[in-house]
Amino acid sequence: MRDRQATVPGVRPAGGKDAAVTVKKKVVLIGDSSVGKTSLVRRYVFDQFDDSYISTVGSKVSRKELSVETPNGPVDLSLLLWDLIGEPGYEAFHAWSFAGSHGAILVSDLTRKETLRSWERYWIPALEKVIADVPIVHIANKADLSGEAEFDARTLSRVVAKHSTSRPSLGGVDGVTTFLTSAKTGENVPEAFEALGRLLMRAPPPRDPFQDLFERVVAMGLSRSADRSTPMGVLDALIVDFCERSRDEFDEQVAMMLLRREIERAGIDAVRPTKTGVRRLIEGLSEAEGEYLDTAVVARHRERRLGWLSGLPR
Repeated sequence: MRDRQATVPGVRPAGGKDAAVTVKKKVVLIGDSSVGKTSLVRRYVFDQFDDSYISTVGSKVSRKELSVETPNGPVDLSLLLWDLIGEPGYEAFHAWSFAGSHGAILVSDLTRKETLRSWERYWIPALEKVIADVPIVHIANKADLSGEAEFDARTLSRVVAKHSTSRPSLGGVDGVTTFLTSAKTGENVPEAFEALGRLLMRAPPPRDPFQDLFERVVAMGLSRSADRSTPMGVLDALIVDFCERSRDEFDEQVAMMLLRREIERAGIDAVRPTKTGVRRLIEGLSEAEGEYLDTAVVARHRERRLGWLSGLPR
């Protein structure tokens, strides 16, 4: 299998003999459903591709190690790649996931221009409500389907330029933050991820120790004000509530694994969730929480969550 690492100048596989410092960075992959976010992560992390489509529920977190050259020497960079559900209706969960992120990858589908419009309509405003001044790489995926393309690199660049005027310090690696990629063939996939790695290590000023707390407060405020008048809105609130209340027991990745398991057991379609399915999920989460929380606490969680269903039509 061909090694796809070290394709960007100054980026090498992690663990080189000169590497001394290890840095972790959280990166969110955002964009509409079916643009190929999961496939891009799989191609970059495992150098694999699968034609089958499985909708991401909540988020999937993958890790990729690489070494980046900096003015102070090589740094082993650990990218925590958060692949988020691509349904715009999950505003609360998206806000919660954005908190604490150091960078983002915006993904669109070259064969569907509406996925590029969705950046401006939903994804960029949603991201900037929680985090503003972070490096962003912009991807138009499915370059292997060029015959079906509904927009081109110039259109992509114009959209990016329109929303980059407030980010003067975040110019791309050698001026490039836009990439036409193919998760199927691997075209420009490592280049895009590794370009973000270079951006992340561009000796920014130290992160304000209160910034993560501020972002989480903002995210939780948006979560509490989220619309719970639909099954999707209740499911959105339920995902955030479970993850946030599990923080003292285990990390976010474990919480998300448990959540995905219970969502699958409840038979929920994340695109069209039903009141019945969400009720099954509430019962499943109560059962799961019973393994590590006091009975009275579990009962309070269950009662509060069932209360969110009371406003939904039968």
